[in-house]
Amino acid sequence: MLVAAPVSTLAADGSNDADASQLTEIVVSANKLSTQKILDVPASIQAIGSDSLERTQAAGIMDIAGKIPGLSVQDLGPGDKKYVIRGINSNGDSTTGIYYGEAVISGSNANDGGGFNSDIRLYDLDHVEVLRGPQGTLYGASSMSGTIRFIPKAPNLTEQQGYLSMEGSQTSHASGNYNFNGAINLPIVEGLLAVRLVGWKLYDSGYIDQIRVGVGAVGTPLGLVKGVNDDDVGGGRASVRYQPTDNLTIDANFTVQTEKSGGSSRFTPAGVTSWGSDNMPAVQGCDLCNTDVTASPWSDNLKVFGLTAAYKTGFGTVTATTNQYNRTLGFAFDSTPILVSFGVPVPAETLEPQTRKLNSSEVRFASDLPLPVNFVVGAYRQAERTHWISNVITTNSLGQVEGPFSRDNDQDALANPGVGHTFFGQADQRRTTQWAGFGEATWKVTDQFTLVGGLRYFTEQLQGVQESTHPFGGFPAGPIQGPIADPDQSFNKITYKLNASYKINEALLLYATTSTGFRSGGLNPQSEPFEPIPKSFAPDSLTNYEIGGKGMLLNNQFEYQLDAYVINWRNIQVQETTADGAFPYIGNAGTARVKGVEFEVTAHPIEYVTASFAGSYQDAYLTKGATEDMKAANPTLGLTGESIPNVPKLQFNVGLEYTHPITARWKGTLGTDINYRGAVDSYFSSNTFNIPLDSYTLVNLRAGVLDEQWSITAFARNLTDKRAQISAINSTQDPYGFLTVRPRTVGLSINRKF
Repeated sequence: MLVAAPVSTLAADGSNDADASQLTEIVVSANKLSTQKILDVPASIQAIGSDSLERTQAAGIMDIAGKIPGLSVQDLGPGDKKYVIRGINSNGDSTTGIYYGEAVISGSNANDGGGFNSDIRLYDLDHVEVLRGPQGTLYGASSMSGTIRFIPKAPNLTEQQGYLSMEGSQTSHASGNYNFNGAINLPIVEGLLAVRLVGWKLYDSGYIDQIRVGVGAVGTPLGLVKGVNDDDVGGGRASVRYQPTDNLTIDANFTVQTEKSGGSSRFTPAGVTSWGSDNMPAVQGCDLCNTDVTASPWSDNLKVFGLTAAYKTGFGTVTATTNQYNRTLGFAFDSTPILVSFGVPVPAETLEPQTRKLNSSEVRFASDLPLPVNFVVGAYRQAERTHWISNVITTNSLGQVEGPFSRDNDQDALANPGVGHTFFGQADQRRTTQWAGFGEATWKVTDQFTLVGGLRYFTEQLQGVQESTHPFGGFPAGPIQGPIADPDQSFNKITYKLNASYKINEALLLYATTSTGFRSGGLNPQSEPFEPIPKSFAPDSLTNYEIGGKGMLLNNQFEYQLDAYVINWRNIQVQETTADGAFPYIGNAGTARVKGVEFEVTAHPIEYVTASFAGSYQDAYLTKGATEDMKAANPTLGLTGESIPNVPKLQFNVGLEYTHPITARWKGTLGTDINYRGAVDSYFSSNTFNIPLDSYTLVNLRAGVLDEQWSITAFARNLTDKRAQISAINSTQDPYGFLTVRPRTVGLSINRKF
């Protein structure tokens, strides 16, 4: 009966009672043509509603990631998340398209600093949609493995409403945390104009102790700084809806968020000896301790602007939207290990500030014809500018940079030790322009049988300017060379989608899909005179073959979704390094295949109880890896048959919630969710820098009381205080280190709706 293909449904809006007569469904608009209930969508789509987000106190993506089959998240700390769907994982731009409303906010891996996705908090969202599998026709580049859409709540034109939430907690191995967030909806002119305001402020204390900060005199112990990886976040969103007629709706929104952290979330585990030198002796790792010698603060400031107009005609809806995403990163890391490997045992910090400005605009028409065939067609433009700087500067006894960056040779730290403070500097500016035309048609052949076909043509132009602002050792004698323009690059792609579905009855839908996806090419920063690096890399692409089914049983008290797929991935963008392993860049190499199964079950087995079980099995491996000669020249490459790093074969989530009346007004609720992730390799297994990461199981508990307005919940996250090995870093430049989830956190939250 379970024939294949997920589309999942967690609690829908307005259905936070576990004793509802039946499980409800969230309405989504992922096909850009019409709204549909989850179980009517012939695709692998999951939706998590606002009530589910509120019940579980979800603040960020890590709070819901374990519930989503086929999704894994590489978490390098605050504001630095990489989403991997169906095992499509490599360097370069994000392989998963990320949308905030209509705005594209997909991660860009330009250079090696701060390339992952920003972590916009999930407050006052209508729902989160996760589309698994390539979405190349409707969502374009970077949606090669799937798309995640964060859909904020729109202003309500008729009702004044809102909420206020407060949370306090304590984290083991750290200290106290707090979280305040709230929203208010105000109709300015009833039925015509409304505004919705949302705000949040949260602080999570740090749990990583840096045990050897700075360099003292010989024999002097190095410094200790506790809780360096704290996370301080503040943000807000303002939305305005204007509806002058029933046919015209205009939405404008502005979101801002700032995030700061005092240091790296990486730690050197017990049993591992850190790097060292004569004046910076090696130390032994320990639980939750970082062995860097420099301070590495992080900041992430983002702004999202959006304007969307939708006009309904007698035969369809025209939608025009333009959105601006601005992100400014303050990224820093300890570059002392790489200097030590070059025989220069001087503590230094690499500062890599990066700005990114991305404008995405789209015009589309979605038909609404009284015919068997309806369609959506549109045009898309994206313009992006990035500015990246890398400055390596010496640090003092407190692990802080000693002076400002300088271009001058007399301030070179290598040629003038003790006088100069600058080791190295370079700058990189890039400009990318993309254009696309797309269309997707739905033909309802019969009441039960439906066909969908889609195409997208994509073209992009890449331009870049690079400048060596301070070569290692200073500028050579003679004229100083200024900025150098990279050769312009251009790429074109056509993607397609074919889908057939058959609705056997109201309780069972079967489908089959063939679809393609890709992501953009890019430019590489040059690091000469050390070693030459290819100036650019090309797009990679994949083809997905999938069958699936979804439906309901037992008077709609049991919902299920199941799919099976095979993905062939070509011309993969991979991180390569120069022969000495010192400088990373991106190239194209090899092919891969991913075979997988995803499933989800949501049930209401007895009165007052809701249960869920969701998971995935995926086998992701190289079908054409590096040759022996390629491996000898670049040991970071994978061999044929090796598993793709950071892709667990098995992962699943079990959820259980019990809600029961305790008085005429109040209900009591108990809930738990258990997340399991299988073992993975952090790099290809043949890579000498590989760190195998163990499987782990995380347990969360919550208990509380609620009525129509109030909810009071006590919770324990990571109940067993598990050191879940979610990611690892290891290279000449970034030595051995684990990243783990937050240690056990116990607290209380209070929510008031009005």
